[in-house]
Amino acid sequence: MSDYSSLANRVKEEVEKQYPNALQIKLLDHSSEGCGAKFELIVVSSTFEGMPLLKRHREIQNNLKSKGLFEEIHALQIKAWTGEQWEKKKGSV
Repeated sequence: MSDYSSLANRVKEEVEKQYPNALQIKLLDHSSEGCGAKFELIVVSSTFEGMPLLKRHREIQNNLKSKGLFEEIHALQIKAWTGEQWEKKKGSV
């Protein structure tokens, strides 16, 4: 069995390299015994301004694939928001 916390750290490091000026990058580990690595990734970046949501997700996924990390993940929930979207989300929680 893979070490999920180590994988989570590597995923977060790669996303931090991909978006060095991100306002926030947060990775939550929802992995459990026997089910594989399950992560929730939140990336808040001005890079996403004017970019469709699907393109944001693909950009992140393709980067993780190129680093050989995506294949190790069983489930990845991505929340890729602009700063304005993040502020609205925080206000509604």
